[in-house]
Amino acid sequence: MPESAVRKVTVIPADPKHNQKDIRKQRLRVAPYCRVSTSSEEQLDSYQAQIEYYTEKIAAQQEWTMVDMFADEGKTATSTKKRKDFLRMIKACEKGKVDLIITKSVSRFCRNTLDGLDYVRRLKRMGVGVFFEKENVNTLYMDNEMILTFMMSQAQAESESMSGNIRWGHRKNFKDGKVYFHYAGFLGYRRGENDLPEIDPEEAEIVRRIFSRYLIGHSVAKIIADLEADGIKTARGHKKWNDGVIRGMLQNEKYMGDALLQKTYIADLFTRQTKKNTGELPQYYVENSHPAIIDRLTFQRVQEEMARRSSLKKVSAAAKTELAKYSGKYVLTELLSCGNCGSPYRRVTWTRPEGKKIVWRCINRLENGKKFCKDAPTLEENRIHTAVVSAMNEMFSQKSLKAILQDSIRTALLPGNGETSLAAIDSRLSQLREQQYRLLQLAAAVGADSTQYDEELKKVSMEFSALVAKRSELEKNKQDTEQADERAEQLAAELESADTGITAFDEVTVRQLISAITVLSEEKLLIRFKDGTEIEQII
Repeated sequence: MPESAVRKVTVIPADPKHNQKDIRKQRLRVAPYCRVSTSSEEQLDSYQAQIEYYTEKIAAQQEWTMVDMFADEGKTATSTKKRKDFLRMIKACEKGKVDLIITKSVSRFCRNTLDGLDYVRRLKRMGVGVFFEKENVNTLYMDNEMILTFMMSQAQAESESMSGNIRWGHRKNFKDGKVYFHYAGFLGYRRGENDLPEIDPEEAEIVRRIFSRYLIGHSVAKIIADLEADGIKTARGHKKWNDGVIRGMLQNEKYMGDALLQKTYIADLFTRQTKKNTGELPQYYVENSHPAIIDRLTFQRVQEEMARRSSLKKVSAAAKTELAKYSGKYVLTELLSCGNCGSPYRRVTWTRPEGKKIVWRCINRLENGKKFCKDAPTLEENRIHTAVVSAMNEMFSQKSLKAILQDSIRTALLPGNGETSLAAIDSRLSQLREQQYRLLQLAAAVGADSTQYDEELKKVSMEFSALVAKRSELEKNKQDTEQADERAEQLAAELESADTGITAFDEVTVRQLISAITVLSEEKLLIRFKDGTEIEQII
C-alpha cells in the first residue's frame, strides 16, 4: 500500500425494515400454540378458550396470517416427546412455513428449562420468533437469554412444586388404602356406580379361562394361540396378545379382590421414567378392596405353578443354562423317567424306510451312551399312551373319579408324617440330578474307558432310589384336613359328571391325575397317581 494513501471507512446503512422491532407492524405468518396439562373439565374449558382467543386475535390483525393452529390437550410441558402438535409445529418452522409463534406464557410453551432454551435457540437460528404474551417477550429481538432463562426456571420450579404436591397426595391415598384402576387396560373390570370397579361378565370369563387353562398345564404360548384363534381381543381391543400381558394377568392380585399399591414410581419428573419399586418406597397391601373374579385358592395355585415352572432344572448336559424352559406340549416330558438312572425321557422322531416313528428315549443314554445307562429301553409313543390309558381305567374301576381327585389334592396339600418333608425330598432329588449331570460331564470328558467317576455315580443313584421310595411312603401316609377337603370338593364338583371310561390318551386328564411314570423295562411301566396309588402296567 502506498505511504501517501489515506485509510477510509464507508458506512453501509442497515436496511430500515429490519430496524422496526414492533412485530405488530410486519406481515407475518403466525402460528399460535395452546396447551393444557390435564383432561379435566376445567382445564378443557381453558383449552377451548385459548383456541378461540387466538383465532379472534389473529383474524383482527391485518398484518398477520394464521398458518395453522397447534394445540396439545392433556399433555405435560415437562417433556416434548408426547406433545405431537408441538413437534408438528417445530417441523413446520423447519420447512419455512412459520415466521412467529405466539403463546400465552412461558409455562404453556415449556416447563423444562433445558428443552425450552434449546427449542428457542433452534427457532431463532431459523429466523422464527416466539412471542410470550404474558411476559411480553419476543425471542427474536432479545439481546440476551438471562431474562428468558429466569422465566423458564421459574416455570420449571412451579412444575416441580405441583408434581411434589400430586406425588404426596397419591402416596397419602396409598397409605389410606385407596385403589386406582386403569379400566382401559384392565381386562375383567369396568367403572361402576360411585366410580367403583364392578365385574364385566364377558371379560371376566376370559380371565377365568386364562387362569384355568394355565392350571391344567397349557403353556403361555398355547393360551395365546387359542385366544387369537377364537378371535378374543385384549383389554385395549388388539387382536394380538403377548407373553407379558398373560403373565401380568396371572400374577395380578387384583383378580382375587386385593391390591398391592405403589408397585412402581416415577424416578424423574422430566423423563417420566417409571421404575419398579424394589424397596425404595413403602408398599401397601389392601385385602378385599373390590369384587374378586378368581378365588384365592385358584390364584394361589397359579402362583405355585408359575414358581414350579420357572424353577425347572435342565435335563440335558448340553444345555447352556441351569434352568429349563417349560413346555406344555407333551405331558410325558414332565412325567416319564428312567428306572435305571433316574434321568428324564425325551421325545425323538425316527425316520425309517417305512415312515416316521415317534419314540421316547432316556436322555442320559441318548447323550452319554450305554456306559452310563445300560438298560434304558426305547419306547414307542403309542405303546406308552395305550399303557397309561389302561392304568387310568384300572384306577377308575377301583375308585370313583371324585375320590381320585380328592386324594390327589390332599396329597398335594398336606405335609407328611415322617421327619423329612416332601419339599425337602424334592429339593434333594433336584440336587442329586444336578450332581449326576455334572459327574456325567466329567466322565465324558476323561473318556468312555475311564472308571474314575463310577463309584460316585453309583452313590448318587443309590441315594436317588432311596429318596424316591421315601417320597412314595410319605405320600401314602398323608392325613385329611379341611383345606384339602375344600379343594377336593371344588374340583370334584366340576368333574362329577365326567365319563370315567377313558378311550383315548388325554393330556389334561393325565396331567391332573398322574404324578410320575417310571420305565421299569421294555415291557413294564410304574405309574404313580397323585393320591399315592401305584400301578405296574404292562406295555
